[in-house]
This record gives sequence, C-alpha cells and structure tokens, in this order.
Amino acid sequence: MNNFYISDSFHEIREKAIAENGLDQDITLRNPIVSNVFFDNSGSNNGPYFLYFLPVRSILEGYSEKKNIALCTVVVNLKSFTGELNTGISNDGITALIFEDKIINSSREVNEVERSILLNAKEGRGKANVNGEKFLTSSVSVPEFGWRFVSLTTRHSLIGDLIPIRSIGIFIILAAGLLLFFQMQLVLRSVTNPIDQIISDMRNLTLRKDGVRVSIPKTVELARLAEDINDMLERIEISQKEIRKSQQNLYQSMIAQQKAELLSYRSQINPHFLFNTLECVRSMAQAYGVRCIEDICTSMASMFRYSVSSGTIVTLQDEIKHTCDYMKVMSQRFPGKYTIKLDIQPEAMNHPIHAMFLQPIVENSIKHGFAEKMPPCIIRISGRLQKDGSLLLNIADNGAGISDEELKKINNVNQPIDDSTSHGKTNIGLYNIQQRLKNSFGDQYRFEVRSVKGYYTKVVICIPKALTMLSPNFTPPAC
Repeated sequence: MNNFYISDSFHEIREKAIAENGLDQDITLRNPIVSNVFFDNSGSNNGPYFLYFLPVRSILEGYSEKKNIALCTVVVNLKSFTGELNTGISNDGITALIFEDKIINSSREVNEVERSILLNAKEGRGKANVNGEKFLTSSVSVPEFGWRFVSLTTRHSLIGDLIPIRSIGIFIILAAGLLLFFQMQLVLRSVTNPIDQIISDMRNLTLRKDGVRVSIPKTVELARLAEDINDMLERIEISQKEIRKSQQNLYQSMIAQQKAELLSYRSQINPHFLFNTLECVRSMAQAYGVRCIEDICTSMASMFRYSVSSGTIVTLQDEIKHTCDYMKVMSQRFPGKYTIKLDIQPEAMNHPIHAMFLQPIVENSIKHGFAEKMPPCIIRISGRLQKDGSLLLNIADNGAGISDEELKKINNVNQPIDDSTSHGKTNIGLYNIQQRLKNSFGDQYRFEVRSVKGYYTKVVICIPKALTMLSPNFTPPAC
C-alpha cells in the first residue's frame, strides 16, 4: 500500500476513488476497474477525471497468484478524451459525455436547448425539432463505465456542407441527361432515316417499270428488311412477266382463232347453195349410175359441213373422219395413187384435239411429198394414249423428204411465216398447227418434223390431255 509515484494534485482524487471502490482494504483485485467521475476542487484544473485501477501480480516463486503485489492507478482527464471525440463534427456541433444523467464534459459550452436535447437523446441516431429548428443526434453508450457519448448538430449545417456536392451532382446529372438525349437522337436518326428512305422508295415504286429496287441501308436489321422487299419485288416482276406471257399467248390464240373464223366465214359464202349443188350433182350421178361422181360429191359435202359447223375443239375420231373424206376426194382425182393406213388405239379416239389439225398435214404430204413421186404413195397415221394421258400422233409418208435447211426452218416455231414467200406457202399449214399448240399449252406440247431427203417425212405430235376451247368473244387484258 505504498505509493511509488503520484502527483500531489491528484492525491486527494486517488484517495476518494480507492475508498469508494473498497481498495483501501487489503483485498485481491482480479480484473481492472474504472472509477466514477471526480472533480478536483483544490486546484485550478478541476476535472472531470476518472481513475483506472489495474492489479499487478508476481510471477516469482513463493508469491500467491491470488494476492496482488501492487495496484497500478491511472488518472485520465476527460476533457482531453472528449476533445478527441469531437473530430469530424461541424463547427456548431457538440460532443458531450453524460454520466448519471449529467453532462460531465462537452466540446463547448451548451445552452439550455442543447442541454435538453443531449440529455434526452435516444440510443443510436435520432432527430429533434425545437422552435422550428431541426437537430440530428447520435448517442453511443459504454455500459462498462456507465457513460454515454452524445453528438449533436443542426441539420442545416450538414446540408450546407452538401450544397456544393448537390450542385455538382445536379450538373453531372444534367450533363449526362443532355449527352444521353443527343445519343438517343443519333440512334433514332440512324433508325428513322433508313426507314424514311425505304418508305420513300416504296412510294416511288411503279410495278410497270422493271428493275426498280429499294436502297439497302447500313443497319443490319433494316438491310434484311430491304433485301426481303427487293426479293418480293423480284418475285412480283417474274410473276408479271409470266402473266404478260400468258396474256400474249392468249391474245395470239385469239388472233389465230379470229383468222380461222375469217377463213371459215370466207368458206361459208352461200354454203347452202354449195351443199344443194353438190347434192344435186350426187343425185344426178346416182341416177346415171356414175358411182365415182356420187362418192366425190358425198365426201366434198361432208368436208364442207365439217369445216363450217364443227367447233374449235373436236375429238380425234372426228378429225380422222374428216381426213378420210379428204383422201377419198384426192383418190377420185388420182385413182390408185394414194393410200392411207390407220393405226389408232380405240381409247385414243375420244381425246380432244384442235379442229382442222390432221388434214393440213396430210395435204402437205400430197402437195409436196408426192408431187413428183410414182405410186405407191402411202400415208400412215398412228395414235395412242401415253401413261400421263397425253395423245401421241405420228403422221408419216414415203414421199420426197425435206432438206436439212428446210427442216430447221419448219421446226423453229419462233420463226414467223410470210405468206408471200414460197417457204410460207409451203409450210404455213405446219406453222399454223405449231402456233395453235403453243398458244394452248405453252411449252407442254411436242411438235417435231423428221425427214430424210428422198426417203420419208414424219411428223411427231404429243398433245396434253387438258384442252379447252377459247370463247370467240374473249378480249385479252391490257399487257
């Protein structure tokens, strides 16, 4: 219980603290303790103070571990302690140490309003409103000592410090907003400008002008859209070309039909007079027993009646009968010179075919193939149905044949025939047949002339099953 060292100014405080904590008796202190707060009224520096007692034990042999060999006492000035806690508080802020509901020490002098707020501050962070002025508090307790540290500051002082920061933040937000606005404008223009261009190109499109396309923008998605539009325009143009081609074929077919009708009208001049005259001649021949005249008149009347009254589309059987009537007439004119042989499949007889189809081919063989040939002059007609329902016809003769150069001209369906030329007069019947097939079937038919000069000529025709008759009053749409 001897003092190794102690300041005379703190001797009285130490004695009070030892007495209050029962340390003046010879007791063993297990853990350090902290005294209450004391004030020194004897000196100019009157505190507040608190004392920290720390037991000292010996590690030497012979000393009991339960007994303190010494007691270390530290006197702490709370003013310096609370001054350190005031760091970071605004200029008008206060940090106070409260012990047993009393303000032991504060960083500056406090008025009654501040005192009331400090003493009534709740643990942790809090708010207070006195006479319209707002305060912010922060309270932290030290249970071991019974202390409570309370910081107090006005809300205005904190906000005042934040005004420059707030101004900078507002400026940054406005600048970022303007930058974002301009970026959005650029993005929108990069999208709207190509769209406007596509819309403008679409408005300027005319389906009557080929090759017009939409401009391809740089944006990938819009470029795909423009390419799809161009693909659609390409398909439309192809469809229009096909439609125009079909319309042209229909128009050509109508023209060919009108020409045939004109020829038919020319051949119908006073048909009853011709029929009556032929019937009169036939009756006279029958009365006088001239069978050859009777047969030729009968065949001629049948041919006239077929050419005048038959429709545009007939059956193969009707066309065969008309061709046979023509051969009967020619046989009467040139007895024993011409022979016709038929090899027709019965199922093929009802297949539809253009009227006046076979007779021009047979007539062409007689006029040109047999013009300088001695008998026998044979014409063979064969016909049969194929698996797809189409009709395959072969008309062959053993006549003079056709040269290779002439054969190329005949098989070229796209080469126009001029009726004023010898070539036109020779092959106009074959050309007319090809044009009727083309106008009816496009590229779905087959027409081919094969020949070897001096030996034979053969016409091969394949007619599809579907064959319709055009209306005489049909008017093709404008191309």
